[in-house]
Amino acid sequence: YNLSLIPVVADTICRSLAARFGKSKRAAIFDLDNTLWGGVIGDDGLDGIAIGQGSADGESFLEIQRLALELKRRGVALAVCSKNDDAVAREPFKSHPDMLLQESDITVFQAGWEDKATAIKAIADKLRLGLESLAFIDDNPAERARVRQEHPYISVPELSGHPATYPATITASGAFEHGTLNDDDLRRSASYATDAKRAEIREKIGNYDDYLRSLKMVMQIKPFDDVGIQRIVQLVSKSNQFNVTTRRHTEETIRGMMDDPNYLCWQVRLEDAFSEHGMIALLIVKKGPTWTIDTWIQSCRVLERGVEASLMNTLVEQAKVEGVSRLEGLYLPTPKNGMVKDLYSRLGMRFARAQKGGGQLFVLDPAAFTSSKSGIKIV
Repeated sequence: YNLSLIPVVADTICRSLAARFGKSKRAAIFDLDNTLWGGVIGDDGLDGIAIGQGSADGESFLEIQRLALELKRRGVALAVCSKNDDAVAREPFKSHPDMLLQESDITVFQAGWEDKATAIKAIADKLRLGLESLAFIDDNPAERARVRQEHPYISVPELSGHPATYPATITASGAFEHGTLNDDDLRRSASYATDAKRAEIREKIGNYDDYLRSLKMVMQIKPFDDVGIQRIVQLVSKSNQFNVTTRRHTEETIRGMMDDPNYLCWQVRLEDAFSEHGMIALLIVKKGPTWTIDTWIQSCRVLERGVEASLMNTLVEQAKVEGVSRLEGLYLPTPKNGMVKDLYSRLGMRFARAQKGGGQLFVLDPAAFTSSKSGIKIV
């Protein structure tokens, strides 16, 4: 390459690699005043804000909203974090004829007078996402600095100059770079929205077991196949939190396991009364006289649903059918997977011995296993 192009080439390669290894952001949190529209809604009123055709400013903010809708189409959840009265902040979404974004496009709407760094943490909790999965988009440099200070893992594009440059700046940040999009990716934004509805029902019902039964969950377990291979490779490449070993198998290796009778390879899908979640878990087990769990990956968005218990119940039943007398599970610690440190002990496995690097080996006799309680129907 010409030397002047090296930075561009390097940036492009790094963004692609980041997307490949799961660094893409899953939610975009937008400020409102002078970010999604020009002016201050609380001071200028509905007629005074700049949005729509006919002026450079108005058209610029339309492009920002158009970009937001494109991110939503790609499965990125949209959220609002605004220092405003809630009713005032929602007024343009409800009443301004030139708004492209509608209130229904926003998964979490957080408007109030609290510190934005605190509000963003609340948004992350409602979305059931880690802070490293978020991008914060705000025209105010003081707010950007505050969020960077409190939440260094959040991507905060540096917006400056005329708002016409904002869409290019957001895109060039690489925060939303992605590889091949599959159906599960494209459905993700809608799934985040239904999570909020489930949370409301949980609060109303109170009793957690009654809440789980009300979801009418159905879990489908089936072998790896060509239809799901791209999503499988994607999950193996980028899953960090609920990942007991964090082994990064290539597509070639995974296809080899699919075709090898010495491996059990399960993909798991979940649906409930609100939506179809798509592929939410993977299990790879090396067979033999002893079965060894090589990979167990699960979406954090379906925690506390009984998915892992149901999957373990089904795995042990399969082991019994095939006459297996010993099941092993290895936990290999990383800076991000501490949440599954006690997974195997919670599911009835016994700690056997420590492993090099802080790892832990757990064992189980399938014949002595007692199934965990679960309200999920298995298909």
